[in-house]
Amino acid sequence: MGFFSDLGKALIGKSSEPASDAAQPDSTQTTAEQQGILDERGLKIIPEIEVKNVRSHRNGNRLRVTGWIANASDQIIRIDVTRVLDQQRTQNRFLNPRDSHEHVLYEGEIPDDDNKTKGHITYRLQVNGDVFMENYRVEFDVESDGKHIVTDLVDEGPTRDI
Repeated sequence: MGFFSDLGKALIGKSSEPASDAAQPDSTQTTAEQQGILDERGLKIIPEIEVKNVRSHRNGNRLRVTGWIANASDQIIRIDVTRVLDQQRTQNRFLNPRDSHEHVLYEGEIPDDDNKTKGHITYRLQVNGDVFMENYRVEFDVESDGKHIVTDLVDEGPTRDI
């Protein structure tokens, strides 16, 4: 009806919604649980990844950095993009739960300094396409000729939901 009839119903505690709609369960919550994006407590699933065995391969003035990216969650994820030493690389690699794969994280000139200390990995849940980003600090060793070789990627905090 109108605004005043709804206001009157609200004052005496009656619902202004039709009875058929009020009796139905919340379909968005059921759908979210069925898709696997909520855990048993009803909280949003944030998949975790781990970077292991980071290795630098030097060939003259060229550097190739590889590392194993592991899916530490119970959901299928896709590694989209890695960014190390300001080089962005598209990966597009699916990882099953508890699976890992070696990725090339950087390939190019060996840095002369340690100014580029930030990196990140962007990945998404396969079930709904929700995108996440993990930030890393790049650690270096200095060679005898002053060149900086990547030794590790250190996780810098919580996973960002972007």
